[in-house]
Amino acid sequence: MAPRAKRRRPKAPFIALGLVFAVLVVLVLVGFWPRGEYDPTTLCPKDGDYSRTAVLIDATDALSASQVKIIRDEINALRKRLTPHEWVGIFVLDEDNLVLPRPEVALCNPGDESTANPLYENPHQIRRRFEREFRAPIEASVERLARLPSKPTSPILEMIRAVALDRNFDSTRNRRLIVVSDLLQNVPDYSHYRQSTNFDRWRDTPYAREFLQLSLLDVEVDILYLKRTDARALQTRGHVAFWEDYFDAVGAVVQTLKPVL
Repeated sequence: MAPRAKRRRPKAPFIALGLVFAVLVVLVLVGFWPRGEYDPTTLCPKDGDYSRTAVLIDATDALSASQVKIIRDEINALRKRLTPHEWVGIFVLDEDNLVLPRPEVALCNPGDESTANPLYENPHQIRRRFEREFRAPIEASVERLARLPSKPTSPILEMIRAVALDRNFDSTRNRRLIVVSDLLQNVPDYSHYRQSTNFDRWRDTPYAREFLQLSLLDVEVDILYLKRTDARALQTRGHVAFWEDYFDAVGAVVQTLKPVL
C-alpha cells in the first residue's frame, strides 16, 4: 500500500496573521512618527508644554575677558544639560531694553544624533540642525558680551521682572532662571550704592511693592554673582541675603550662587 501523501496546511491563516502583525507595526510607528508639529523658527513643539530656562545677563557694566569666558563655559554646560525640546532664552538686558525685551536666543533644544530615533530620523541631519540652528546662535550671543559698553544705571529688579513676564517663560512645567549680574541695583528710586540692602526695610517702601507682586512660584534660580574689585565694600553677605530674601518673597528658590571673580 502506497504511503499517504501529507496534507498541506493552508497558508491563508499564516498570511492573515502576518498582515495583522504588519499593520500593528505600522500603527506603532505612525504613533511615534514626527508630524511636523514644530515651529521652524523656535524649534519648539507647537502643542504641549515643556521645561523652560531663561538666562538673564546684566549688560549694564562691562564684562572682563575672564568673566565672559566663565559665562561661556556656564552656558555651554547648560546647553549640554538641556533635554530635547526644552526651551532656553538668553536675555542680554540693560536700561534701554526692559519694555517687552527680545531675547538674543529663544530656542528649544532639537536634540542631537544621540537622541535621534533610527527608525525615522537621520542622525546626520539632526546633528547639522543642532549645530546650525541651536549651538551657533547661543555661542554668538555670548561672544557679543565682550563688546558691550557700560551704562550709568543698573535696573536689576526691573530686568528680573521683564524676563519673568516674558510670555515664552510661562510654563506649568519646570522653570529655571539663571541670573548673571553683580546684583548692584542702581536706579534713582533705589540704589545699593546709596541705600541699605536690608530687605525688611526695603520691602516697606512704595518702590518695593510693585516688585513684590511678581510671582516666580517654584522657579529655580541660579546666580552667577559677578564680583567687582571696585565694589568689595558693597558686595557683602548682607547684599547676598537681600537677593535671597527677595527671591523667597516672590516664591522662587535660589539653588546656587556662584561668585565670579
